[in-house]
Order: sequence, then C-alpha cells, then structure tokens
Amino acid sequence: MMFRLLGGVQVETADTSITIESSPVRGVLVALLLEEGRLASVDHLLGSLWDDPPDSARTNLRLHIARLRSQLALASLRDRLTTYRGGGGAYRLLVDSDEVDVARFKKLAALGFAELRSGSLTTAETILERALSLWQGPVGQGCTSSQKLRYRFLAFDELRITMRDRLVAARLDMGRTTDLIPEIHEILAIAPYREAAWAHLIRAYYLGGDIAGAISAWDRATATLGDELGLDVSPGLRHLHVSVLRRDDVAVRRYVDCLRSAGDIGVQAAPHGARGREIRP
Repeated sequence: MMFRLLGGVQVETADTSITIESSPVRGVLVALLLEEGRLASVDHLLGSLWDDPPDSARTNLRLHIARLRSQLALASLRDRLTTYRGGGGAYRLLVDSDEVDVARFKKLAALGFAELRSGSLTTAETILERALSLWQGPVGQGCTSSQKLRYRFLAFDELRITMRDRLVAARLDMGRTTDLIPEIHEILAIAPYREAAWAHLIRAYYLGGDIAGAISAWDRATATLGDELGLDVSPGLRHLHVSVLRRDDVAVRRYVDCLRSAGDIGVQAAPHGARGREIRP
C-alpha cells in the first residue's frame, strides 16, 4: 500500500493503481497526505486549494471530498477518509507514515543526516541513496494548490537538493574526487547560489589533482554569489580558497561546511541555497 506524491499523485495497492485525474481532487488528497494522518480543518483545506477562496469554496470542497472517497473506494480505502463535524469541520486521511512516499522521504533524510553527524559515512550513503530513489519528480504535479501549499512543495525540492549535497560531501570524505564533478554541476545547475556545492566543486578538483580547476571553481563561485546575488562568500569558503592556494592538502580534506554540521533537516528558502529563513516539508 502506497500513496505516491513524488512525481505524480497515485494510490497503489497490491491489486490496483489509481491515478487521480481531477486537479482539485488531487489537491485535496495531497493536502490531506501532507498532514500524515493528522486532522485537517476545512479552513486549512480551503487555504490549501485557493489563495482567495470563492464563495462556493465550501460546497466545492464537499464535492471534491465525495469524489476522492469514490476514487479511494476503487482500492477499498473509502473508510480511510473520515469526517469530523465539530469546530467548523475537519477531515482526516488515516495513513501510516510508511504508506506515504513523502513521509518515507523525510524519515530517510533524517536518518541519513543523523548517520552523517555520527561519522557513519557508508551507512549514511546507503540511507540517502534509498531516499533519493523515491524521487520520481516534484510534489504536487498537476494539482490545484494555493501559494501556501506550493510553498510546502518547495520544501521537498530543497530537501532533495540538501540530500544530494550532503551525499557528495560524504563521498568526498570517503576519498572520491573528480568522478563527483558531474553530480556537483547538476546540483549547481539547479541551485547556483548554494555555497556548499561550490565548496564541494573546489575540493573535488583539488583533491583530484586539478589545482587550476579548483581555482577556476572559486572564481566562478565568487562571480555567482557576489556579482549576481550581492553576497559575500562565507569565511569558511574563503579559508578553503586560501588552503587551495597554499596547497594545504590536510585543510582542504578536512573542510566542513555549515550544512553538514547543522543539527536539523530544515532547508533554506529560495533562491536555492541562499542564506535565508528555513522552510520545512
């Protein structure tokens, strides 16, 4: 049994797979699943579907709930969607966290980050690879959603980038170097303002024996972060650059960026990797 939100909205059982066709019904299902079995008030669901709910919003929501129940019935899951009448009304979709791919995604991310903090790099690598294998595309594709709900979707994109970023860092610490450069470039193509990824690129070139490549990566990092975003690079990245210029192999190898030493899985708001307030799935 699996509710899939990563790359499409589907309900899968051992016997059948249901694709939710209606965009607003998908939106309701996604909003309920993101609550991971908690009550979702009618007001919360209205605010998840519309930035400015129309006068007919409550009636429309009841229709969408009825259609969702009909879809769930195809997989013998109709009774999972319960209604609460008090306090303005609420709904709950009864699910276990292991039945929702985004919940598994977050759980594995937290486990992988914990292993990184403990220094268990091989175990962390395995767990983060499992988490990333769940990703089939962004959350909420093709569903009706408000800006508030889309902001929650963005948190999963950011969490994925953070996992990829920390996985690269772990592999650098495990001795891999230039073979990681294509992956780092992919991260930077998505998140060009992510300072940690620039640090990984500098280290990958340097530890792979390409000093000129490391210096060029520094130049591109400062141009991107400074000229385009107007940010000063961090003291840590400057220290890494000095270590490269001094050919200080030990300092480059021991470099630890702020993301890898962070104690939580919150990820930073747009632009990707820029300094800012945290958002959470």
